[in-house]
Parts: sequence; structure tokens; C-alpha cells
Amino acid sequence: MLKHSGIDYKSIPSGKFRRYGRGKFREITDFKTQALNATDILKTIKGYSYSRKIIKQFRPDVVFIKGGHVGLPVGLAAAHLNIPYVIHESDVVMGKANSILAKRASAIAVSFPKSAYSVEDTSKLYFTGNPVRPEYYIEANLIEKKPAEQKPNIMIFAGSQGAEFINNLVFNNIELLTKNFNILHIAGKQGIERARVIKHRLLTEYKRSYDPHGFLTGEMLAAYRWSDIVVARAGMNSISELAALSKPSIIVPLPSSTNQHQLKNAQYLARHGAVRLLQQEDLQGVRLINEISKLISDPSSMQYLANTIHKFFNPDASISLAKIIIALATKNKRPAD
Repeated sequence: MLKHSGIDYKSIPSGKFRRYGRGKFREITDFKTQALNATDILKTIKGYSYSRKIIKQFRPDVVFIKGGHVGLPVGLAAAHLNIPYVIHESDVVMGKANSILAKRASAIAVSFPKSAYSVEDTSKLYFTGNPVRPEYYIEANLIEKKPAEQKPNIMIFAGSQGAEFINNLVFNNIELLTKNFNILHIAGKQGIERARVIKHRLLTEYKRSYDPHGFLTGEMLAAYRWSDIVVARAGMNSISELAALSKPSIIVPLPSSTNQHQLKNAQYLARHGAVRLLQQEDLQGVRLINEISKLISDPSSMQYLANTIHKFFNPDASISLAKIIIALATKNKRPAD
């Protein structure tokens, strides 16, 4: 994407620290994972060295870090060179990299209200929300009741990491799903070929109700707007887009997400009545279909979900972030040589 944007950029090596929420004993005794972690520590050290060279050459007034393992060596290098930095945390629990960087960050921008975070010092926290593309900025939608003969439109997607479970849920219940709903299924690279085979085998009356895709890019906004209900994971990019578009949603968190951040995102939203939460270990196709059907038959609940999730959308998130970064850069502006 950057190659076609006209934005100059530098690449650095970085490594991730793998944790799967399986308990300390299983994590420690998983020698394959520990070997990968050890290798990636060396990548992070190398990334730190690269970052120092780049920062010294570029001489920034401020550094902005979105989070994730790739930001850690950059933040450490900035701290050791006394360059102020701003971090942004998308999830309701802070990731490992941001937790390390937070100690020396000048400002910590967050996607959820400050009260959602279990931190002792909130003086550096700024609630900005999570930025989404400007075309997603619309007012809350009213839920329109479809004619009885028209099937509800359901979009189902899971992202690249957790697509296998969701895909199998769709594949194993495809006839029942397409009998009751129009299904737009984003199956990912690993699922699209099987999805096409399954569509080919469907009866003609059901075939027109199943529309599988590997990925959607420019068409994603149209897909959201077409949908009456969205079934998705709890990654914050998806959650933010659903909030911007006021979409009633059934959220199935990825169980293996680092630090269970997807589950905690979904639990926070569910407690506030913004989404319906279904956990993967308890989920079967019939239950998913029943949950969709219950929502479709209750327009007031649909409208409530739409209105409530929209409250978690801040259309000024990008502006708020930019103001924090610019203020810090202005304060620390380096004199010209």
C-alpha cells in the first residue's frame, strides 16, 4: 500500500513474543514456540539497531507508534535518544509492546473510554477512539423491517487468523443458513476455494443466497451497508467500522488472541449492550442461526444494538490523535542547523 501512496518509508526487522493464553506451564513447555520467541528476540534487537540509525538520520520532533511488536524497537530507540513518542492502543487491554512503551510515552491514546483501562496513572491517557476511513462517517442507521418474503442479509467474516472455525461453521450449516438468510461470506485466502465448491453443489434455490469472497477491499463499505446483521471477530478495526455504521453485530472473539484482547473487547462491548457475544467454544451452527433469527424477529433489539455500538464511534478520532502528536512535536521542535 505504501509503495503506491507516495509516502517515503523505511523497513525494520522485528519479532513478536508469542503467548496463547494456555497457562504458564503449557507456554513454557511448548519448545517450538519458545524457540521462535528466542529467534524473534534477536530480530527485535536488530530492529532496535536499525531504528536508532533511522531516527538519528531523520531527526524527528516526535514519534507516533500504533502498537504491536513492530513498534517496540522503534519506541525503545526513541526513548534512548530522548525523542518523545505517542502510542495508540486499540484494544481494551494494553498489548505487551505498548505496556512496555507506556512507561516512557509522553501520551497514550486509547480507543475505549479511560475508565475501561486498569492503570494506576491515567494522567497520560487520552480517549481518542480508533480512526476509520472517512467514508464510514454516517449517522446512525434506522433498522428497516424487511418484507416477510425477503430474506435477511447476513455478512459473516473472521479475519485471516481465525477464519477456519468460522468458515467450517458456515460450510457445515450452509443449507440451513441459505434457506433462512442471504449470506455474504468472506472466507479468506484459505477458505475461498472450498466455498466456491460448496456453492457449486448447492441446490439452485439456495445457490443465489450464498455469495462467498476471499477478501473485500474497496467493496467492504457496500457489503456493510447491504448487511442487516454482521457476524465477526472482535478485532478493533472491525469493531470500529461496525460502530461507525451502526451495525447490529454478533461477535465471536478469537480465543487464541494475544492476552485474550478480543474476548475482553467483546465482553466490554457486550456489558454495555453494544453487541451480542458468542464464545467459540460454545458455538455450533444451530445456535448461531437461532441467535440471528432471534435478532431479526426483534427490530427493537436490532435498533438498540445499532444505537449503542454507534456510541463507541468517535468521528474525530484521527483529528484528536493528530492534535496530540502536533502539540508534542511543536513543544519539542528542534532548532534548524
